[in-house]
Amino acid sequence: HSYFQPAIDSVATELQHRFNKEEPRVYNTFQCYLKDSRDRLKVELERSRREGYKFGCKLVRGAYMVLERERAMEKGYPSPVWDTKEETHACYDKTVATLLKHVKHHGAEFMVASHNQRSVELAVAGMAEMGLSPGDGVYFGQLLGMADNLTFTLGANGYGAYKYVPFGSIDEV
Repeated sequence: HSYFQPAIDSVATELQHRFNKEEPRVYNTFQCYLKDSRDRLKVELERSRREGYKFGCKLVRGAYMVLERERAMEKGYPSPVWDTKEETHACYDKTVATLLKHVKHHGAEFMVASHNQRSVELAVAGMAEMGLSPGDGVYFGQLLGMADNLTFTLGANGYGAYKYVPFGSIDEV
């Protein structure tokens, strides 16, 4: 949830500063359905460049849109999530483009965590345009049982393709 995010960002940034000196080992997650996600990401990218550590993140669209809007309404502040699905898609795809530049020029890494075929195709095309090969710090992930066609195609073509496997009772995961 967005109200926890500043604490998560602080911990992730400190751990990246400490452990990502030579390669990204600690990743943070950026949820592109949040209106401030690109601005927060740009701040973190600049901090990693300035302070000399390798940035890593997982990029997701976000899954708590209804809860975020309800909480904002209940607490009397503006909704932190984009108003439309199209705005979320645009934020996601622009953020991928920004991250690709940092992979190319600053040794960042990130995971395109998406079931959206268009976004995966745009990321692969962006990699090709920038001269990034499948092993150059851009990975792809989908939940087990979802978008298997994307995962298998990416893996068959040499891209780092991963399946998230939820483990535990339904109430917990």
